[in-house]
Amino acid sequence: MSFYDLREFLKFLDSQGELHRIETKVDPEWEVGAICRENFDRGGPTLQFNHVGSHQTPLVVGVLGKSKLYGLALGVQPIFKEIYAKWQEVFKNPIKPILLKTGPCKEITLEEINLYEDPFPVPRWHVLDGGLYLGTFHLVISKDPETNWINSGMYRNQILTKDRLGIHLVNPGQHLGKNLEKWKRLKKPMPVAIAIGVNPYLSLVAVTKIPEGVDEYDIAGGLRGSPIEVVKAETSDLVVPACAEIILEGEIPVDDYHPQEGPFGETPGYMGEVCSHINYIQVKKVTHRKNPIFQGTYEGKPPNESALVMLYTRTILLYNHLLRSGVRGVKDVCVTYASRGLHTVVSIQKQYPGHVKDVMDHVLGCPGLICKHCVVVDEDIDPWDAFQVEWAIATRVQADRDIEIIKNGTSFKLDVSQVPSRRGWSSWLRMDATKPLEKYEREGASFPPSSEPPEELLTKVRARWKDYGFKG
Repeated sequence: MSFYDLREFLKFLDSQGELHRIETKVDPEWEVGAICRENFDRGGPTLQFNHVGSHQTPLVVGVLGKSKLYGLALGVQPIFKEIYAKWQEVFKNPIKPILLKTGPCKEITLEEINLYEDPFPVPRWHVLDGGLYLGTFHLVISKDPETNWINSGMYRNQILTKDRLGIHLVNPGQHLGKNLEKWKRLKKPMPVAIAIGVNPYLSLVAVTKIPEGVDEYDIAGGLRGSPIEVVKAETSDLVVPACAEIILEGEIPVDDYHPQEGPFGETPGYMGEVCSHINYIQVKKVTHRKNPIFQGTYEGKPPNESALVMLYTRTILLYNHLLRSGVRGVKDVCVTYASRGLHTVVSIQKQYPGHVKDVMDHVLGCPGLICKHCVVVDEDIDPWDAFQVEWAIATRVQADRDIEIIKNGTSFKLDVSQVPSRRGWSSWLRMDATKPLEKYEREGASFPPSSEPPEELLTKVRARWKDYGFKG
């Protein structure tokens, strides 16, 4: 099953019992964010707020907020091996978009732009936010003026005035930042478009590290199994998703800046800093569908939607890197959910002295992955199961023997464990949580065998589970 737009996907989620509509009027200043936090913590469904303050436009949050929903979007079981196989197939078989003359996203044109009014039911997601943010789960579309490559990514956008949005670039090396530098050299403002409320495939590619020069529309088409329909923007030569609920068009000046932006409740779960002298988007035109739906998401401490999506995209990135590196014996990989990429666990079939060190070197050297802590476990440990990983650490690690600290490594600029003057730098921790077989052998001893029942006996028990009086 594939989905043309956000509406089709929401209808499907509703049929699966994964859409909850809130008809009660909620306060946009605090209540939306608090409800989202509690819902994510409970592993709840997608939320649709139908009455955000005085707004009439519904607000949808958490469309890809848990593994089950991610799997439903892709039509696979929500386990890494199936998700990985789907993405590998798509990268080999991208499908180019189709350009239409017009589309649903152009049904209505706003006569006057006011980002504080409908169709923008934007809440204050966190009580300490410095303003209202669109919610980060939307596409910011830009173009490389030299190659005409169109890129879409997700960035935080604070409403600064009724027709001006901040554009926060944590890492200038991101694709949008590189495009902006080229427009600066041309001394021309950079055209941008923001697409709000899109099908899940477009959302997924926007947060995935697609190689530079590869069109995200092609990959989204591969995920859907059919071409993504696009239309030309009204004020530039960008192309935007025809299925989008809302399109904002504008440009980023290259010689003017807004005095201040932030703070915002950022991805690690802490308030980000106030930023000064920032780029901004001057909004020039807004079009939308009839009776539009506004899509946003609650950022901050996991669990939440963006952390869940990043869990898979970063794990795929690292797994591919390890496979290409030629490191032998890699069984499974998990760039952990709670750490937002800063903590990685790899399970291996240990084959030679120094094997664990080789794996760690490649993990911490993975381009595009900012990881502080790497744990390597044996193949009998599931790296996706935090309980098993903790057991391996507790029973197979001696701190003075198996933990190594490397100083002055790079890190995430939003990592608040580091003092402000050192942001972007971190010590790295490498932990060998595999069985210390070589150390035992040096003493003429064997590592103790597992006390667990053999797998063949457990298989027999599982086959007779109902015979023991259990229901399932």
